[in-house]
Amino acid sequence: MSREALSDFLHAVEHSQQVRKAAASCRNDGELIALANQLGFSVNQADLNQDSRDSAITQWFDVSRITSSFQPPHT
Repeated sequence: MSREALSDFLHAVEHSQQVRKAAASCRNDGELIALANQLGFSVNQADLNQDSRDSAITQWFDVSRITSSFQPPHT
């Protein structure tokens, strides 16, 4: 459920100037996680780590000539 919370938190950052300013003032992952938790989002370090790995994998597939079975072919 916390991966969903991370997605919800990122949505809040994108759509709220106040939350965006607070997130921008965070100096490290710990402060960002604390902010998310203060705002009611159940986010932890594992969520950030997993999101980072997922982003790296997605980026690799975007530049690779190989397409995964779970992604539609590029058009």
